[in-house]
Amino acid sequence: MDIAICDDCQTDALLAKDIIKKSLKDIYISADIVYYDCAKDIKSKLLEHKESLDILILDIDMPEISGLELAEELRDNNMNLIIIFLTNHDEFVFKAIEFQPFRYIRKIKMNREMPLAIQAAVKIIQMQQDKYISLHTDDGDIQVKLSEIIYFEADKRKTDVHLNNGKIFSVYKNITELFEMLTNDKFIMIHRCCGVNIDFIKVLKKDIIVLQNSEMLLISRRKIKEVRQQIMKLWGDKI
Repeated sequence: MDIAICDDCQTDALLAKDIIKKSLKDIYISADIVYYDCAKDIKSKLLEHKESLDILILDIDMPEISGLELAEELRDNNMNLIIIFLTNHDEFVFKAIEFQPFRYIRKIKMNREMPLAIQAAVKIIQMQQDKYISLHTDDGDIQVKLSEIIYFEADKRKTDVHLNNGKIFSVYKNITELFEMLTNDKFIMIHRCCGVNIDFIKVLKKDIIVLQNSEMLLISRRKIKEVRQQIMKLWGDKI
């Protein structure tokens, strides 16, 4: 498990790290815990270098880029991680809610509130862990989570797999073979050359799908009814 603490106060950050390590040890979970003293560095890690993270402990009140500003950018970029806000200022709690934090921890209550937040976050992560598939690509053999795949499309004798971090891998399988590997009902074929992860669909038009990254994909005429039914079934379950 990968955890980052971003706080301009090193004393608070080190205390948080110690509490987190003890909390994880109590439930037999190992983790890499990295400390950052400014939001700019964690922003670079996640948004520019496309590195992954499971939990971000984020101080709200920081210079240059505040925790709230960073959280807003992460949500705007569809970063799938658990954010736990850490602060001395209770007046920020209502503003913080806007960015969908998993928890809001007061520094003066850290010893009591942090273990509860971390253990709850671990349970969520364990529930959400999904299957990895191995792909033979031009860059070598890689492992990819199903939840990281936005869509895939045929490209001559290969299939291009588009991930949510912006990377594209060409795999040595035809699109039918790849679709059979994706044993997950969230993937649908929108035409014979393209399959999509429903979780990344933002807008469904008559014959066009708009993804969360604003890409638009065409639905084949013969599949419009079937695709619409599959998408609305899942969306309906969420309402």
